[in-house]
Amino acid sequence: MEITETKDVWLVISNTDLNEGRGSDFVASVCESQATAMRIGERGYVQGSKCPIQKGIGVKIKNTWYYPSEIEPMTKDDKNKQRLIDAKEAAFEKAKLAGLSDDEIAMLRM
Repeated sequence: MEITETKDVWLVISNTDLNEGRGSDFVASVCESQATAMRIGERGYVQGSKCPIQKGIGVKIKNTWYYPSEIEPMTKDDKNKQRLIDAKEAAFEKAKLAGLSDDEIAMLRM
């Protein structure tokens, strides 16, 4: 994959706990200009304060823009649920390899 273009972007930061700010910060919006980020971030942070604004870089790969943001780590519950999802998908893949049609597999999902 090749980066075909880059540009500066402005990140509006919010918090998962707008009452006390004890939550995690996250990127709420990605904006083309600082003015847009300031407008969007007005009174959008903890207790109605202005959102922090950070400068970032967007990169274009195959006609799609990608922007900086945190990747949310899995919790213990998420890991357990993902194992179940993966096991279920593996079972359906085995069913398909065993010759079941898409309609028959759909009936199993009910």
